[in-house]
Amino acid sequence: MIRVLLCLFGLFVSTLVQADETVRQVQEELRKRNLYFGNIDGQSSPVLVDALKRYQTRKGFAVTGTVDPDTATSLHIQPATLAASAPLPDVPVLKSDIESALPESQRLALQREAEAKPDLSPSPPPPAESPPASQDLTPERVNKFVQDYLRDAETEDVAAQVKYYAFPVRYFDHGTVSQPFVTQDTSNYVKRWPERKYTLSEPVSFFASGNEGETDIEFTIAFELQSSARTTKNKARGHTKNWWAIRPEGKELKIVAIREERLHE
Repeated sequence: MIRVLLCLFGLFVSTLVQADETVRQVQEELRKRNLYFGNIDGQSSPVLVDALKRYQTRKGFAVTGTVDPDTATSLHIQPATLAASAPLPDVPVLKSDIESALPESQRLALQREAEAKPDLSPSPPPPAESPPASQDLTPERVNKFVQDYLRDAETEDVAAQVKYYAFPVRYFDHGTVSQPFVTQDTSNYVKRWPERKYTLSEPVSFFASGNEGETDIEFTIAFELQSSARTTKNKARGHTKNWWAIRPEGKELKIVAIREERLHE
């Protein structure tokens, strides 16, 4: 009897491993629009339903709290893409998938702004310009900096990963944070995904930033993650587009802002 119960429990757990890709994409799109600040994990929740209702209200759609055809089209969610996407587990996969740590007052202010501008969408990147010569940045130096970061990001050494940041740093959707915050977040991520591999898909592009002394860089990586568990193995793979702002500090480069976005394949 016990063996049967254990088998049934294992089957139940295995059915929960894969998240709903449609829900994950909805979470991603509503996060971009400052309407959803919870975990991006492919799981429905009352917080997500409320965010959907706010979006539908501002767009003049039927307020259902579900992903109806009008809502899916407006959020640029393509059913044909969903079938081809690699299934992801029902936990945060990217660092940016973790619930936003912005203060509640700031979240509400962003939500009010989003609701006041029905057609608000993420701003396009500024025109690319070469960084000033005083920064002494070359393609070789910038590519090496990113490659070194990716190699250290595959290790268990949290300090080796945190050393790339200048503090305070503009960190994903958490606003400006301190070193202890990044250290704890990195430690949590290493524990969640003890096996990580990152591959740079193309050379890094870099151009002048609107902030003095900073240079914006962008690149695409392929990621493979694995988390060993007692009953199953969670795996995740895909590609992300990454944007950093960096600046020289002495002979080193440091990240002063970082964000990422999963690419749907």
